[in-house]
Parts: sequence; structure tokens; C-alpha cells
Amino acid sequence: MKRKLAAEFFAGIGLVRMALERAGWEVCFANDIDPIKFTMYRENFGGQDFFLGDVARIPAERVPNVTLATASFPCVDLSLAGNRLGLNGGQSSAYWKFQKLIEDMSDRKPRGILLENVVGLLSSSGGQDLRSIIASLCKLNYACDLLIIDATHFVPQSRPRLFVIASLTASTTQLSDLVSHEARPKQVVEFIQKHRDLKWNHVLLPQLPPKQRNLTDLVERLSDDAPEWWDEDRRVHLFSQMSLDHKRLLRHLTESKRLMFATVYKRMRLAGCRAELRADGVAGCLRTPRGGSSKQFIIQAGRGAWRVRNMTAREYARVQGVPDSFKITVPYNQALFGFGDAVCVPAVEWLIRNAFSGV
Repeated sequence: MKRKLAAEFFAGIGLVRMALERAGWEVCFANDIDPIKFTMYRENFGGQDFFLGDVARIPAERVPNVTLATASFPCVDLSLAGNRLGLNGGQSSAYWKFQKLIEDMSDRKPRGILLENVVGLLSSSGGQDLRSIIASLCKLNYACDLLIIDATHFVPQSRPRLFVIASLTASTTQLSDLVSHEARPKQVVEFIQKHRDLKWNHVLLPQLPPKQRNLTDLVERLSDDAPEWWDEDRRVHLFSQMSLDHKRLLRHLTESKRLMFATVYKRMRLAGCRAELRADGVAGCLRTPRGGSSKQFIIQAGRGAWRVRNMTAREYARVQGVPDSFKITVPYNQALFGFGDAVCVPAVEWLIRNAFSGV
């Protein structure tokens, strides 16, 4: 059986690699610039064939012949929660270094490319950033498709992400052939139709799985005296930051005869810092821990009482679809950075299986 070889760029802690391997691919080259994330990567996948450093420093001849290259380039300049400096911002401009490397590979360039980023890329710089990305791939003879997949179809985490599927396969796709699909929502279709001069190749996909709402199954059961539980003063202060509706919801959970679990984020609103409760069995989108408002909290309520704590690193892993066999030995905040910047493994696995089966 022919080996399916892939290269993983902006690899982080290796969750795209995990998805690739589950889908039957072999990762023979990986790269990231962050030494702390590389520590987690190396502990779980080894460090062989890993280039630690700026993607711009990778000689094209260093990259082996692969069929597929993946790139989860930095999103901080593109995200609605970020600084919105755009594709030429200090971090997200790393895409151009990746594109130059693929160009330098010349006739050895991979037949397929998978880009992953935040949905905010659709609207960054009025859509011109995404257009520039697609145009740069078309220049290298790739035809592209755009998809938005929410992790909630695979795990109890609300995490929509934009994927660019690029293939050297000759495209005969017409805009009239654009197939309606849950992963191709209205804003994606509108973008494709607005930029009809670019080279598109719409992949045929099965329906997405039903959404998952079983957060309770993933929560770590800590003992009543575990130090992770917040003290009374901190708990009361969190309650004071909730709106009346969220307080009512928490009281309802507290009255349950069985233990219920919900998540909380602190968000800045017009009225100031608000603690917002989510109790539909789905965690909010994981983020990197830049300040207290970026951390997600777990509330355990029922039987007349409630308590709260930070979400653990293992829970971060679980809502990204990562098994408990994954080693987490770095300090807490470093682990949260790693998982908060990563992908949902089963979502990417599903996409790779269905979008790149023919490359």
C-alpha cells in the first residue's frame, strides 16, 4: 500500500498530526517556532524530522516529497477577538513565509494543502486577506474550496473554524455546481460568488455528524477538598458579575437533584465585566489564557449547592478530542496555551478523510 506522506507547518502541540495519523497519513516533517509547544509535541510524537524555528528559515530542499501540507498559521491578527491588523500583521503574515516555501518547492510541491484559521479571516480587511490567500494558491496552480466546520459536531465545544482546501487536481467546477452543505454556510457561498474570478474546486462531502452535547462526560471529578475549587469570596464575586438571567439559570441548576455542569467565561460588556454561564452541555470556544477573562471556568451545581473552579488542562484536552494518553507535563498555563491554539482533532480528521481522499 502506498504511503500517504504529509508535512505539518505551524504544528503547535501536534493535534493536526494526531488527526492526520488517525486518517491514515504519515507525518514525515513538522515545523513550529514555539519551543514550549515543541516540548509537548516532542513528548507525544518525538522530535525527529521537526524543524524548530521560523518557517522562513526552512530551505525548500529540507522538506521531503509529500502529498499533503497543513498549515494552522497564527490567527491573532485575523480574529474578531484579536487586534484585526490583518494578514500583513506581525504574526498572521507568517502565511506568506509558508506560501513562499511551497512556491520554492517548485515541481515537488504537495498535491494538497489544508489551511486552518479563525472564521474572522472571512471578513478580515473586508475579505481581501482571504482573497489574497486564495489568489496566492491559484498562482501556484491550486484550485480551492472554503469550509466552516464547528467542533461541536464532534465534541462538546463550540469552535467554528475556517478551512481552505487546495488541490492541484484539475478543476472543472462551475459556480453553478456549488453544492449546498452545512459546512458551506451563507457567508462562505457569498464569498465564493463575489470572487468568481478565482479558481475553485468544490469538494463533495457527506453530512456532518449530529452535534455533541455531553460536557458532563468529559468533566474531571475532583474531590470536595481539592485545591482547585475556588474559595467563598471568589465564588461570591463571580456570582455578583452575573446578569439576572444568568443568576436565575444558576439557581435552577442548583435546585437539580443530580449534579450538573456548566461553563463560564468572563466577558467585557457595556455594563463592565460579566460572568456568562453556558449550561447547554457544550463548552465555549477554548482560548489561550491571556488574562483572567480568557480562561474558562467549570461550575458544578445541584443538590442545593454550587461551586466553581478553572477548567483543568486535561479538560481542555478532552474538549479538543484528545485522549487521556496524551502526556501533559508542562505547567498549567503553558498547557492551556497549547490546547487553546490547537485544533479539534476529530473535526480535522473528518475533513482530511473526506476532502483529501483523492489527492
